[in-house]
Amino acid sequence: MEIKGIDVSAWNGVIDWQKVANYGMGFAILRITEKGNKTDSTFERNYAGCITHSIPVGVYKYSYATNISEIKYEAETVINVLKQRKLDYPVFLDIEDKCQENLSQDLMIQMIDTFRDIIIRAGYKFGIYCGYYWYKTKLPEKAKKYDCWLAAYPSQDDGTMQIRLKPAAGIGWQYSSKATIPGISGKVDRNVFYKDYTATKNEDKGETTMDKAIEKVILIAKNEEGYLEKKSNSQLDSKTANAGSANFTKYWRDIEPSYQGQPWCAAFVSWCFMKAFGLEKAKKLLKHWPYVYCPTLGNLFTRNANPKIGDIVIFYHNGTFTHTGLVTAVIGDRFYTIEGNTSGASGIIANGGGVCAKSYLNSQMPGTKFCTPDYSIVSDASAPAKPENTSSNTTQTGEEYMFEPKTVKAGDKNTSVLLLQEILKSRGFKGKNKKDLDLDWEAGDNTIYALKQYQKSRGLDVDGVCGSATWKDLIAI
Repeated sequence: MEIKGIDVSAWNGVIDWQKVANYGMGFAILRITEKGNKTDSTFERNYAGCITHSIPVGVYKYSYATNISEIKYEAETVINVLKQRKLDYPVFLDIEDKCQENLSQDLMIQMIDTFRDIIIRAGYKFGIYCGYYWYKTKLPEKAKKYDCWLAAYPSQDDGTMQIRLKPAAGIGWQYSSKATIPGISGKVDRNVFYKDYTATKNEDKGETTMDKAIEKVILIAKNEEGYLEKKSNSQLDSKTANAGSANFTKYWRDIEPSYQGQPWCAAFVSWCFMKAFGLEKAKKLLKHWPYVYCPTLGNLFTRNANPKIGDIVIFYHNGTFTHTGLVTAVIGDRFYTIEGNTSGASGIIANGGGVCAKSYLNSQMPGTKFCTPDYSIVSDASAPAKPENTSSNTTQTGEEYMFEPKTVKAGDKNTSVLLLQEILKSRGFKGKNKKDLDLDWEAGDNTIYALKQYQKSRGLDVDGVCGSATWKDLIAI
């Protein structure tokens, strides 16, 4: 089996992914961060292009680390940039820089394993990229058990595959740096992989048809983040053009044009299901069509008190079910959503004008219920839609999440810090500056101060470290 693809970065400029897809592309591996741990200036655009045009995607990180601390920070930065978005192919660690030539074998394998552990814990696959010569002479033997993608091409590189140079190892071969592909100006790296990650992912994760269906509709919803309602019935397909407050949207246009101009949170949910599974299956999943009124849905489904990923939440406010969205993740008491006709402000915001990702503490939402569609009726969800700008890697099922919160201490910068900040902020614990915590992913003075205040209020050890005991207390409330 051979699957041909490309790897790209800012060096390749602006790419026309429609042309790339039309040419035929088995995968694309994108540079995610560059020197200084800055996000590659083309990553977001390239990721969106791949997802929009259904090109399987992975990422690579060119490492400049020379010790454990530095490579740990590189890995955490990668995870923070990904923001839980879906990848088909691994996160490849490119470890072959000149600054790493004289590292001991013991240190290098420790660095590789440190990077790998962070990637795997975040729910992604891991691999190593390097030149074939580096693989043979520098890469530790213990690292060769991992999936290795190796570069080997001739000095007179004309973009074609020279079989005589094929490495004797590895799951992938970068065989040219001077290939020509429609949609890409100049030359581009060309690769062939001998492992189909898209074919093995569901087996590896033990996913069921229901899991894949849930993933599919969530990815559709994630694609719509940032969409703003329009002031008139024009430019409906643009996320931001003609923005206004008159409730005109593409969602009403596509599911029930006669309702155009009405509040559209439920219409957004209906639209996502229709886009994911088609009209007839959407009708079955929602038990009626179109879903436009929260109490109607609540009367058709069992109204559960606790959320699960893939549920439709119906928010209870001022004595009635008044707003709705799709549950994308659950961690302890906190559930995460994508909602239409809301805003990024905290709390239930009905008729807010946009599509936003939000989160809530279920214990602070009395009356709010969760309706679970029968995803088992969907039999064609094996190829999830892959939308642009997705911000969640939704590989979890039930009430499990793709990572367990890690110990947080001063100076840490990762997803666990963000979760801690969200919980502390929602419970009223302020920073040393007496202000609400910034959700900045960094355990600075204000976050640690608020953490200590929480620990003191709960009778825990006031050490400013959010370890297992503190996490257990935070999530149990």
